Amino acid sequence: MIDVAIVGGGPAGAYCAYNLAENGIYPTIFDHSHPREKPCGGMISPLAQQLFPFLKELPIEHMKKKKVYLIPPSGRKICLNFRRGEVICVSRLKFDQFLLHMALEKGARLIKEKVLDIKHHGDFWEIKTDKRSYTAKKTVGADGVNSVVRSKIAEPLKITDKGICCGYFVENMENEEISFYYLPHRRGYIWISPRKINSSIGIGCTEIAYSEKLREELDMFIEKNYSDVRIIAAWSALIPNIKNARTLYNQTSGKTWVLIGDAAGHANPITGEGILYALLSGELAAKCIVKNEMHLFDKLWKQTYGLNLLLSLKLRKWIYKRPILEWRCISAKIRTSLLQ
Repeated sequence: MIDVAIVGGGPAGAYCAYNLAENGIYPTIFDHSHPREKPCGGMISPLAQQLFPFLKELPIEHMKKKKVYLIPPSGRKICLNFRRGEVICVSRLKFDQFLLHMALEKGARLIKEKVLDIKHHGDFWEIKTDKRSYTAKKTVGADGVNSVVRSKIAEPLKITDKGICCGYFVENMENEEISFYYLPHRRGYIWISPRKINSSIGIGCTEIAYSEKLREELDMFIEKNYSDVRIIAAWSALIPNIKNARTLYNQTSGKTWVLIGDAAGHANPITGEGILYALLSGELAAKCIVKNEMHLFDKLWKQTYGLNLLLSLKLRKWIYKRPILEWRCISAKIRTSLLQ
């Protein structure tokens, strides 16, 4: 019998496992694919580093940038200068590998099998993988936006509460700056995230209905501005993008279960940032498990970062409007200078 089963070995699951092991509870992580390269920019914000100081000294290859450029549809480039912090750009393969190693080194166990189903039987959970079945006392769903655990325990995220992004890992962009090009005709942006080994360039949109045109739009942008880049790999993915406050506040924990990270839908509805909320939710879930009060997770995450997600959700509808974009970039610059 497994004491705590964590389905998903990404940042949320790995950091939850690390915190549990730190407190003498040694969980079992189920994941057939981690660590792996992720279809995202791999950017770690100054706030994430402030809340989790170990991120400032990552023992893996990474790039630090003090400036971030916002480019609204007018083309006017606005520079955010983080005088007291930096944005870290890192390969998600290396970063996820680092977090998972932290957990395993502390005593967590990894089973490289794909979870296909999960059922509750009285006092235990039956976890069915592509190899066999296991039983566990407690279950943590950290298996992403299309969470198997969430689909079996709680209300799954609807397609309308997901966004889409696609892009490339490329070479010859390592000397570029972190940049966000806001799209003039849809809610989304193109990003450039320079990294040590390779760089990530992608396009994201809050509405899945526009997915067919996204890659074409990104290809045109690259051809026009970065025709000398060498594409290493292409990717596409769904991400949480909750658009309804009622969905945001759906139950994500119970007596013997909890959903964290993308499985809980905890990503910023405007920027798409997920690493910060993965680490926060993983840490909070571990605290609840240690106290044997998993049902308190809903209360804790709302107290810790719920207002941030709710405000972003409320702003999402109008923040991408063209006149607002111009104001947003300017106000972001002023606000950042005041906070440094």
